[in-house]
Amino acid sequence: MLEVVRNPEWKSIIVKAIVLQFILAILMFFFVNHHVNQINKSIVNQNAALIGHVLNQHPQLEGEMVHFVTQGAPQNEIDEGKRVLAQYGYTENISVGDQPVLSNNTLPLKAAAQVLLFGIPFLLLLLWEYRKLFDKIRTISFAAEQVVEHHFDQRLPDNNEGDFGAIGRNFNAMADRLHNSLGQLKQEKEFLRNLLSDISHQLKTPLASLIVFNENMLNDPDMKQEMRLKFLDRSRQQLERMEWLIISLLKLARVESGAIGFRKENIRVRETIDTAVQSLRMLAEQRMQKIYIYGDEQMYFRADEEWLTEAFINLIKNALEHSPPEGNIDIVLEENSLFKTVSIRDQGEGISPQDLPHIFERFYRGGGTKKSHSIGIGLSLAKSIIEEQGGIITVNSDPGWGTEFRISFNKGDR
Repeated sequence: MLEVVRNPEWKSIIVKAIVLQFILAILMFFFVNHHVNQINKSIVNQNAALIGHVLNQHPQLEGEMVHFVTQGAPQNEIDEGKRVLAQYGYTENISVGDQPVLSNNTLPLKAAAQVLLFGIPFLLLLLWEYRKLFDKIRTISFAAEQVVEHHFDQRLPDNNEGDFGAIGRNFNAMADRLHNSLGQLKQEKEFLRNLLSDISHQLKTPLASLIVFNENMLNDPDMKQEMRLKFLDRSRQQLERMEWLIISLLKLARVESGAIGFRKENIRVRETIDTAVQSLRMLAEQRMQKIYIYGDEQMYFRADEEWLTEAFINLIKNALEHSPPEGNIDIVLEENSLFKTVSIRDQGEGISPQDLPHIFERFYRGGGTKKSHSIGIGLSLAKSIIEEQGGIITVNSDPGWGTEFRISFNKGDR
């Protein structure tokens, strides 16, 4: 019963069937009524003929005969009449064809024919309704074929009620998920191809250097010990660079591919920054640089502490490397009505306007950078870590005066 109420197809068939049945009932009523009137006229004519014949012979019986026809006869007279007529083969079991009143009447045959004719509109109604149902099924089949062929622009009506509306909504949702999944697979494939290309490109130079160093040492057995140690030291540097590059690329690949399940919790930002600064203490001391931290020491972020520390290390390291010796790095913790923000400011050479839109791209190196050994991966990794956890990272830079990175998290995150 719920299907009848819920599905417009059932409603359409039932309503049309009821209307058609009502029309056919009216037509059948008038048809049967017409034939009954014809039979009634025949009975009246037969009674009139009987009375006329009797009264011609016995006029004095007019009152009794008229009363007999108009008011009916007693049962004893009916029984007597049946007895007399039975002698001539006229009984209740007489065939319709032998009944003078009904001998020419074709009511049963016409009624049967009319019932058959009335079935034609029902058949046409069912054909019409099923045609619409099969049209919808063919539409679903065609849409499914389009999805198989990776054409996702074929949509099914999803704003109708009933089972077909539910099929449309579920089908469109399934197509969207498949489209998104295929798009994600394509992005992951593109990401893997780019990553492999980047790795091969970045490893090419240190590998070439290692090959040259080894060939020199192998081909020159009389090489001085001082030169041999120099080559070994350069080899060590290249190996360390390759190790750092591979580790950083693997981290970046894990973050950008969504392979990391960030363990979000309320972390005290000042403690996270202190940990990051401590790991860079030796680099800052070598360059005689100072790191100052200001602001709310009780500020919290909703994030993964380990990965957020990784992001801060990359951003602070970038500030140290781009600031002059004996320069200062300012880290400011602040919040407003919407965001909690950490600002990292350096006193470096700044970033040119043409380089600024690209600094978060993997392996991008600005034309004005003084870091010849930079490979441009730290900022990309920091951005991916922060954004994957729902944060925002922005940059402002004034060439010649320094750069400021701002990491913001929504205060509504819990």
